[in-house]
Amino acid sequence: MAVRLSDAATLGVLHAGFALTGVLHAIGGALLPSITQAFHLSDKQSGLLFSLYFLGTALGALFCVGRYAQLMGAGFLVLAAACVGIAHANLELLRPLFFVLGIGVGIPMSAVSMFTGRKFADRSAAPLTFLNFSWSAGALLAPLLAAQLLLKHTYRDAYQALAVAALAASIACWIVLQDPPARPAPERHSGIRNVGWIVLFSVLTFLEVGIENTTATWLATYSMRGERVGAAGGAASSALYWTGFLVSRGLFSLVLLRRDSKRILRGAVAVALIAAALLIALPGSVERGFAMLTLGAALAPVFPLMLSRFFARAGSASDSRWILSICGFGGSVLPWLTGWLSGSFSSLRIGLATAPAALVCILLLLPLALNDRARQHAT
Repeated sequence: MAVRLSDAATLGVLHAGFALTGVLHAIGGALLPSITQAFHLSDKQSGLLFSLYFLGTALGALFCVGRYAQLMGAGFLVLAAACVGIAHANLELLRPLFFVLGIGVGIPMSAVSMFTGRKFADRSAAPLTFLNFSWSAGALLAPLLAAQLLLKHTYRDAYQALAVAALAASIACWIVLQDPPARPAPERHSGIRNVGWIVLFSVLTFLEVGIENTTATWLATYSMRGERVGAAGGAASSALYWTGFLVSRGLFSLVLLRRDSKRILRGAVAVALIAAALLIALPGSVERGFAMLTLGAALAPVFPLMLSRFFARAGSASDSRWILSICGFGGSVLPWLTGWLSGSFSSLRIGLATAPAALVCILLLLPLALNDRARQHAT
């Protein structure tokens, strides 16, 4: 009975912490209009700011080696400090602080999954599924919280509140979580195997994570400009994207019990391409909202399906570290490119064309990823 209570307390902290990383990962885009107004940032400057954040999350994931419980506590402590800094920083300090914020989010976001895999071992599938649902719920909550806060406050108040939440999460991790003993390491192989397969999926996930981070960063600003509403209204509108994302994350695992995963992956990318194109092509707020909802729902299963496809054919799970590292850099490049294009052409609509363009590239590469015969020749 004590073991079950211990597991319940552990899962409670993991879910709360993972949901908080979802809030922090998504709320930056919802708060971007407020940050832009405070510092009079151009789209190029805003894109660079969030590029540094996403680059930090990729680097934070690389730190996750060893004691995951302690890493989670330390990561949330870094988060609390970064949030306090952002709430009081001038423009010169804002950029390095967003980079540190990304590191602080990347550490617990990766450590939670690794801790769960080590603690629950063969029973980890169900806990990981529910944890990802909690992360998506946090991401959906982020723009709703931002919309309420921005009615009477600014981004500074939001980050001060997030600092308190991160500090509480750090304390909970230190008190409740204990690292289970590591399992014996499997036999190591020299060199990198499956090079062609790794390169292919690195490119695919580079593009896919870049699309997710681009939409998370820019949708609130895009809604605010298109609908001529304030920062709170833009943040609220972007919640439609995360609503579709959350619902899809909850349902696609059930659909996979009866449908072929390769067919679902093709269909999801195709629907995402149509939704991304409609998002920048249709001027009306109703049509834009529908496109956001559809885009979130279509993108939600793409990344996990890509990874499952890689694991099914790669033969070595350790090879995934290369993909997870490279896709994090994609998450920093495409949001920056969107801001650069928007600033160069004075149109965020043109900047957001990076999303459908990247989806076209994914569609062109998918046949290689789904072709079992091509895989056999690559090894």
